[in-house]
Amino acid sequence: MISTPHGNRRRFGASRLAAVAPLSVAAFLLTAGCDSEGNVYAPPPPPEVIVANPVKRDVVEYVTYTGIVEASETVDLRARVEGFLERIDFQPGQRVSEGDVLFVLDKREYQAAVDQAAASVSAQEAKLVGDEDDARLARELADKNAGPEIDALTKAARRDETKAQVDLARARLEKAKLDLSYCEITAPIDGRVTVNLVDRGNLVGRGEPTLLATIVQATPAYVSVDVNEADVLRIRTEVGPRPEGTQRGQTAPGKWRPCQVALSDDPAFDIEGHVDYVAPEIDPQTGTLGIRTVYENADETLVPGLFTRVRFPISSTPSMLVADAALLSDQQGRYAMVVNDKDEVEVRRVEVGMLDGTMRVVKSGLDPDDRVIVLGVLKARPGSKVTPKTASESQVNG
Repeated sequence: MISTPHGNRRRFGASRLAAVAPLSVAAFLLTAGCDSEGNVYAPPPPPEVIVANPVKRDVVEYVTYTGIVEASETVDLRARVEGFLERIDFQPGQRVSEGDVLFVLDKREYQAAVDQAAASVSAQEAKLVGDEDDARLARELADKNAGPEIDALTKAARRDETKAQVDLARARLEKAKLDLSYCEITAPIDGRVTVNLVDRGNLVGRGEPTLLATIVQATPAYVSVDVNEADVLRIRTEVGPRPEGTQRGQTAPGKWRPCQVALSDDPAFDIEGHVDYVAPEIDPQTGTLGIRTVYENADETLVPGLFTRVRFPISSTPSMLVADAALLSDQQGRYAMVVNDKDEVEVRRVEVGMLDGTMRVVKSGLDPDDRVIVLGVLKARPGSKVTPKTASESQVNG
């Protein structure tokens, strides 16, 4: 009975050895095979980068300022006579045209005043007819020595007084008609009307002209900016003397200098306008020159009160540009990574200029045929090899 367990252990060990033996042989054969072919390290290929040559084109240089959109016209509508507000004939925010009736006051009192003044005119005119006849007859009798001279003079004076009363009555009639016309408050300009500040049924115009609403005309729209003295002198130097017969801000007689405006949330200066006023002097307190620009604003994109950026073109010069994202920075300044003719990476220190969209003007440090790394800059190391491809090659291979 004791021999049986030992016999089992020997059989179990033998079975394990029989199972492991083929695996060991296979591993040996694989290892031997690798050794026979040679275990050589293969380095990874150079990283792929996208390169582009600098772009040469004319670049317009601008000066840019911030400003606030202003309405071209703003009018307060006020009650010019006292009365109860009877009717409001517009919707707040509505666009109105010159002459549209917007508010109506109770007219009855003013219509009665007109009728009374008209009756007074008629009465004085009728009296004048009689006084003129009396004066004429008295003069005829006095000239024939058939009546006293004093009577002719008295009746002539009475006639002249009646004439004055007729003129006075007519003036009062005109005043009454004018007051009646003020019962209708009309739009003096085209524009958009604000919300009414007084509701129907209220007494307005008592003691002071009550403000009823405001009309704002924003087509065209203005944007005023304050240009600093340094830019004023710079523009004068680069643009040159003003042509004869022109005003400040004009490039030719009757032709104003162009400009563009962009809203605060829009990087594109796509709204065209022009200068229409330049202040005659620089403000000594701020050292700035006031300039007003105007925009057609037919779609009313420019809402009065909005902050905007206004730019003025100064000059256009041939320039070399590269993608701004391809220009890196360190403590020494800006630099670009360039691939030389051996496909090795070099560092080029550059002097940069203005930003033109996504491109940056490079004043020095690059040649037109340099291959500048524009994508994959983080993969490139100075002195290392890379696989340069142009954007078009990358698109084809991708």
